[in-house]
Amino acid sequence: MVRSMKILSVAAAVMMSAASGFTPTASNSYGTISRPLSPPPLQAAVSASVLDGPSTPVLDRPSTIERQSQDKSKSTDREMHPNGDWILRIYNDNINTREYVAVCLVQVVGLCESRAYYTMQDAHHNGIAKVGEYNQEVAECYEEQLIDRGVMCDVVSADGE
Repeated sequence: MVRSMKILSVAAAVMMSAASGFTPTASNSYGTISRPLSPPPLQAAVSASVLDGPSTPVLDRPSTIERQSQDKSKSTDREMHPNGDWILRIYNDNINTREYVAVCLVQVVGLCESRAYYTMQDAHHNGIAKVGEYNQEVAECYEEQLIDRGVMCDVVSADGE
């Protein structure tokens, strides 16, 4: 009876202690640098002239960075325009898995995973899918990289020529 009371008191002491399984330990056995769980306190600049007087301190206005306006009509980078002159298309095939085609679209063209999956599913169900519209050089570069990876694709003019 006394022994079970000792065990219960030890268990209660362990449960009531501040340390838990989620508390970081002081020793670091994995070689990584531990960091505090909460962010450091924010620092604010206070005017020196305010500290001299009896009034309450006033925070300085934060510094801001002025954005430079950019004339978009002078931009020569046509890769950024969503509607290019050439359409990159992929075809359904029985060689590559659908997952592989989606991964290739993410890695080569830079589509997000959901858009790559949607495009791949479109090609799977319809036999062909539009990946995007690009200028000719970019579209041909994407086509070359996709063909190198074994994905069936082509580039056609957006004008229908």
